[in-house]
Amino acid sequence: MKTATTLLLICALGTAAAQEGMTAAQYDAIKAALVPPGAMGHPSPPTLRGTNRDADSCGCWVAPDTSWTTIDLGTQWNASGFNNGDDGSHGPIDLPFTFQIYGASYTQVYININGNISFGNQLGTYTSSPFPMEGPTLIAPFWADVDLRATGPGINTVQYKLTPTALLVSWKNVGYYNQQTDKLNSFQLIISDGGDPVIPGGNNVAFCYGSMEWTTGSASGGISGFGGTAATVGANKGDFMQYLQVGRFDHAGDDWGGPFATPGGVGWLTGRHFSFSTATEAIAPIFVGINCDTMEVEVGSSYDYPMMVVAGGSGQVITAGAECPGIAAFQPVVTNVTGGAKINATFTPAASELGLHAIVFTAHNDAPVPLNSAYTAYVRVVPASTVGLAGLADATTFSLQPNPAGDQVQLTWPAAQRPQHVQVFATDGTLVMEQAVGASAAQMQLNLQHLPAGLYTIRAIGTNNTVAKRLMHIAAQ
Repeated sequence: MKTATTLLLICALGTAAAQEGMTAAQYDAIKAALVPPGAMGHPSPPTLRGTNRDADSCGCWVAPDTSWTTIDLGTQWNASGFNNGDDGSHGPIDLPFTFQIYGASYTQVYININGNISFGNQLGTYTSSPFPMEGPTLIAPFWADVDLRATGPGINTVQYKLTPTALLVSWKNVGYYNQQTDKLNSFQLIISDGGDPVIPGGNNVAFCYGSMEWTTGSASGGISGFGGTAATVGANKGDFMQYLQVGRFDHAGDDWGGPFATPGGVGWLTGRHFSFSTATEAIAPIFVGINCDTMEVEVGSSYDYPMMVVAGGSGQVITAGAECPGIAAFQPVVTNVTGGAKINATFTPAASELGLHAIVFTAHNDAPVPLNSAYTAYVRVVPASTVGLAGLADATTFSLQPNPAGDQVQLTWPAAQRPQHVQVFATDGTLVMEQAVGASAAQMQLNLQHLPAGLYTIRAIGTNNTVAKRLMHIAAQ
């Protein structure tokens, strides 16, 4: 017979060993018994969520499509030995590439419901810890008590996609314990071999955020999604030495004082994307973007592109900068802040600068052996008569499926917003493909077989408007 202390450990640790031999119902009962009186709440009714809660599809977020695998709530969260839609895990998943994290190499991974992936074993722990910590090796875009058991249209979906060089995992409109959906979070994780351009600058990890609305489940001391033990964002090798922490979050709002300051407001994450590398045993600076990484700007228009750099280690000082050799009127302004630096790049392209240009952001820390990081964004300068990504409220829109894509990609557009033709550009600005659109077509296929794998800009041109989106072309599997 298990003692109360044993039950507390089972609930707190959530390990495979502790869960062995239990059913999902037994686990749920143990966890519920440890929630403070008055904190549990009642399962909220499923709520339909609209596209306003989706991530910005022109940033690092890759919108899941039919090529992604949806982890089934009823049968596939079973890595712990029993299927559990609250603290379950899926895997192990065999990676077709080697992932490096602080000197360790892995070719298998587990996807855990509670906002992280782990290596070597599944992780059911629902109350997060600050980094560094001993134990699990994990990458955590948002480690908190996610609960998928409430069902309804558009909520509580976890999907993933494998390519030859990357793994993409999406938590879309997920609620919190106990079956609460009044507030929802959307976030995405990408890991790669370090050479896939889906993560810029040679980095191998990216975090991407849509709308972020809650931080804490009731079993972690939360009341209505806030308070209690803060959620953790970062990466941890598990040796209490190698780690990085973007921050911890325990309340609403958009305040953030630094990676190792008091917990911030979860709204600060909304719409941001992070890019960093865990390929070495030391911690390089982390780039934090809020803009699209591919944009169009009209000749003569002034454009501001902000970028933030976060120190990977506590107490580090960051030196940062940016350059865009192709645009003469390019001016970066760097401001040092606690735990990092802010870069605001302002530029006004001239008529002689039409075409695609790279903005390269760089940063290094003050470690005894300084570590360097880089992030590349792309700006296409277009004639003044063209409406670009800076003003897309009424522009022609389209979707790309799948993205990343192999030999074929399908473009689909809403009714009455059909473009006249579509162009494909390489990152150096070369036009590599152009195709007219049929007079009554609602979609079209682009054949990518003749193009090398890499990053491309797909541009749909209408009568009055133009829109561009990023496409990742991967080698056919």
